[in-house]
Amino acid sequence: MSENDFNIYKELNYYDYFKNENLDKYIKTTKDERIFPKINDLSRLHRLILHKKPKVVLEFGVGWSTLIIADAICKLNSKFEKESNFEFYSVDSSQNWINETKKLIPNNLKKFVNINFSNVFIKTIDNQLCSQYDKLPDVVPDFIYLDGPDPRDVQGSINGLSFENSDRTVISADIILLESTFVPPTSILVDGRTNNSRFLHRMLKRNWDYFWDSKNDISIFNLIEEPLSIK
Repeated sequence: MSENDFNIYKELNYYDYFKNENLDKYIKTTKDERIFPKINDLSRLHRLILHKKPKVVLEFGVGWSTLIIADAICKLNSKFEKESNFEFYSVDSSQNWINETKKLIPNNLKKFVNINFSNVFIKTIDNQLCSQYDKLPDVVPDFIYLDGPDPRDVQGSINGLSFENSDRTVISADIILLESTFVPPTSILVDGRTNNSRFLHRMLKRNWDYFWDSKNDISIFNLIEEPLSIK
């Protein structure tokens, strides 16, 4: 159950976890009110990936999270050396932000990160406004971190409507496109973007367990299906 994922981090001292996992070598910790909440988000993301041990992580929206996911993938590959095929892909619609993120990635993590640029366009699904990237990495992820795109990057308009209106929350629909090929167990972590999470909850067709952690402003989806048979 997704709510059980909450138990994995609900007692977490985020600041101590960040230091104990040596994540502060990538991002300097501070209790500045503008930065400290981000430490919470990143610690939670790192903890969930280490717990779930996904084979393929797909991130929508690069940034500090890219470094943190790369560190988790590095640690999984090191811990499970005989199964060292954990992979990480990221996609973003801002080439400038991709370039800035690449500058932050230390040499020891570069081989674990595959960053992809894609334009993102306004679309409709079932007559509902949404956005989709034009090109995604050709992978089958079993853990998705949704924190993109920036609504200002969504190109186009439909019937005069666009995501340039700052009152319109961005609704990413790439996960809808990917859903049919997911292999259980697959998990989705949505950072904020509650309106987007509710859209996904309505639109996803397979058997998903959905939990909204209102305190931390994140949503977690787990695909609840029997594992595929192995021949």
